[in-house]
Parts: sequence; C-alpha cells; structure tokens
Amino acid sequence: MMLMKFLGLILVPVICAVAALNGGGYLPHVGVPVTCILLVAFLCGREVRRTNWMLIAALLFSIAGDWMLKHRGGDEMRFIYGIALFFIAHVGYLAFCLRNGRIKWLWLTALLVGYGLFFALMLVPAIRGMEMRIAVLLYMLISCFSLAAAPGLRFSPAARWLFTAGIACIVFSDTLIALYEFPGKAQWLYAHLMMPTYYAAHILVTAAVLAVKSE
Repeated sequence: MMLMKFLGLILVPVICAVAALNGGGYLPHVGVPVTCILLVAFLCGREVRRTNWMLIAALLFSIAGDWMLKHRGGDEMRFIYGIALFFIAHVGYLAFCLRNGRIKWLWLTALLVGYGLFFALMLVPAIRGMEMRIAVLLYMLISCFSLAAAPGLRFSPAARWLFTAGIACIVFSDTLIALYEFPGKAQWLYAHLMMPTYYAAHILVTAAVLAVKSE
C-alpha cells in the first residue's frame, strides 16, 4: 500500500513527459526533472535523505546540460559545455551510489570493454578535433562508472534495479546522441527513443528513491 502511494507520485513527472512528447513545449520538458527534484527533496526516506543532495545536484546539472545542448545553435563549444554539465551530473549519480553501495567491477569491466570498442571504432573516426574526442571519452568513462555502481546499491532489489534502469536509460539516450551527432547513424532511433529514454531516466531514478522510503 505504501509502495503504491509513493510510486503513484511518479505520475506527476510522467504526465509532464507525456505532454512534452506530444508537443507541449519547454515547460513540460523541464517539468520532468524539476518535479523529480521536488519529489527527491521532500519525499525520500531517511535512508536516502543524507545523500539526496547528490541526486538533486545531478538533476540540476542535467537541466543545465540539456539547456546548453538545446541552445547551442551550431556552436561546438556549447556542445562541449553540455557534455561537461552532464559529466558533473554523472559524478552526482556516482557519488550517490558509492555513498550507498559499491561498484560492481564485473559490470565496469564489461562496460569499459564494450564502450571502449564503440569509441575507438565508431566515434573516433567521425569526431573532428582533439578537444571533442577528449570530452566524449571522459563522458563515456564516467557513464560506465555510474552505470556499474548502480547495481551495487544497498537497497531492496526493486529500488536497486529501478535506479539501475534509470542510469541505463541515460547511457542509452547518450549513446543515441553520439551515434546521431558523429557518424550520423541511428537517426530513426534518435528521433523516436532519445527523449523518451531521457525522461524515463529521471522518472526511474526518482521512483527508486521513493521505493526505498516505502520499504
């Protein structure tokens, strides 16, 4: 009963996401992370409250990074600034996971091998400029670390896997962006899945910390 009550609150960012995906404009778009921030700030349980500021910071930097990418106007440096802001967001997710759990080293090894090959074979030939290559590489590394730390959370299986699914959605969405921006691939997937997975990431992470409260 308690679980259903708290997860029911997730309907607020879900409604914002549906409105944004149906042409609602920037307000419902930014409403997804903003309502998630409010839920994390005021409704998470004691187990998460001592570290919830890390999640709030991650969500705030995601908003800033998203704004930078949406308003870059072809400016390559704004793209790099956007990557940097999302990098800090991943630092927040990673710090939260490490304060509440540990890295799963087998996961990290598999992710580094897989994304290392992806970077070397798919992205490097398509990325012009050493600064952009370094920015993308660093972002890829922090993404692998945060995703490998999520399944190591000391939460219930439901909360742990909700959080892991949220971080996986971020990584998947970012992978689509990389494929679209550099080698120009996955255009259909980018058009149809990038934003839904971006919204799902925030909603799943928030659902995870609310699920901890209801345990």
